[in-house]
Amino acid sequence: MKVVWPSVLRSIGFAAGAGVVLALALPGLNWWPLIFMFPALFLESLRTPMRWWYAALLGWFAGMVHWMVASQWVVDVLAGFGGFSVVGAWGGLMVMGLFLGSTWIPVAVLTAVVSPRWRVLVFPAAWILAEVARRYPPYLFPWNTTASCLAATPNMLPSLSVWGATGLGWALIALGTGAWALGWERTRRPGFLLIGGAGVVLCAATVVAPGTEFSGEGLTVALVQPGTTLEERWNPDLWPETTEKVWALSRAASVQNPDLILWPESAMPFRFDTDAAYRQQILEFAQGAGSAVVLNSVGRTAEGGYTNSAFALKPDGGVSRYDKVRLVPFGEYVPLWGRLIVSDSLVREVGAFTAGTETRPLDAGIPLGLAVCYEIVFPNVVGSQVRAGAEVLATLTNDAWYGTSWALDQHFAQVILRAVETRRWVIRAALTGISGAVDPSGRVVQRLEAGKQGVLVAEVRPAVGLTPAVRWGDWWAWVCCAMLGVAMVLKWRTGRRNAD
Repeated sequence: MKVVWPSVLRSIGFAAGAGVVLALALPGLNWWPLIFMFPALFLESLRTPMRWWYAALLGWFAGMVHWMVASQWVVDVLAGFGGFSVVGAWGGLMVMGLFLGSTWIPVAVLTAVVSPRWRVLVFPAAWILAEVARRYPPYLFPWNTTASCLAATPNMLPSLSVWGATGLGWALIALGTGAWALGWERTRRPGFLLIGGAGVVLCAATVVAPGTEFSGEGLTVALVQPGTTLEERWNPDLWPETTEKVWALSRAASVQNPDLILWPESAMPFRFDTDAAYRQQILEFAQGAGSAVVLNSVGRTAEGGYTNSAFALKPDGGVSRYDKVRLVPFGEYVPLWGRLIVSDSLVREVGAFTAGTETRPLDAGIPLGLAVCYEIVFPNVVGSQVRAGAEVLATLTNDAWYGTSWALDQHFAQVILRAVETRRWVIRAALTGISGAVDPSGRVVQRLEAGKQGVLVAEVRPAVGLTPAVRWGDWWAWVCCAMLGVAMVLKWRTGRRNAD
């Protein structure tokens, strides 16, 4: 087969452009209108007839470019804290891009093998299923979903409580795909239908989206952000100073008589379950302030393993515990397959935490659903907390790794999505920022930027009831499966008809 270089270069250029444009639409730069340009660029890269393997390579390349642009903060993390050289850190980012970019391969192949008329149906559905796949092994990285592009525009988020992030993401991709389809005669009619369908998804949900069912009086919560850097956190000589910052901020917060004081992940260098003096100090503070204290600490399992845990200590001495169920790959454990590509020294550095097995709320005076750091990006984990009875959601995090990079806003955007999906208040305490309180409509009521030290005090209201997105989970993903099934059947029937 003769290679037509202008066509090849055109496809490569559009594929790279698609990856870059999608990265720029995400929180960070937050040029969210670019999300509607992404489908056109990606589909243009596949426009000329091609073999399936060539489509796979184009999709993989586009995905790699996207993740290398959207996650450039990984270079700083690896070089600053992972012991990598700058060149090695960029190599690590490329490996990450190739790995996560592989989820774009089936999207490109499925889109390329059907006729242009049916691509408008296949591409949005395949795209959302690829996003859902990133929640599960071997990926476990549902970071930067399509829906997060709208996190800064809460007026456009009501449909999240009905369709979830999968439905809203599909609607955004469908609108862009439909607009692309209007430019070609063969796909104009499907384009109109797709735009109409996406409009129905967005507008109908705005009408039928459930309101928030508040269950009681408001609560005063205090969110502590000590501003402790990782260098300070890891230096035992500075522990007296760093712990005093937490205590000083907590004492200042107690003046406002909060019902709940939230400490961030890694706030204290002590073990809550084994350090009796530390535990007694917190109990005396909670009793004096009349406030429940929620904190993070390493815990132990019955088998002797370690967990990343959250504890709630009430003024009456009652203690409840939650063990993080979704650990960070290469941050809190190294997957078995990962041991093939990383050094033994990195495996020892990361260590091996044990994942928790239950997603149940803490008893902090109210049923408080916890997400420890990275868990907030998993809607199924947060949803299970709400189904178990959580009336307010909280997340404790240490984002000091990210410096001042896009990762801070990318992570905080997930807090906004979870608030609207569940119709719950979500409160967040971060070691160095961003801390904040988000109401059930996705409005950021309080926010303390990265690099600052202080306390946020907010009034939140417990809520009950289950939204469709929480009750039925990723039900829109099954709709996408049906769309793909219909398209594949039609392709098969068309192929048989042409053969006859």
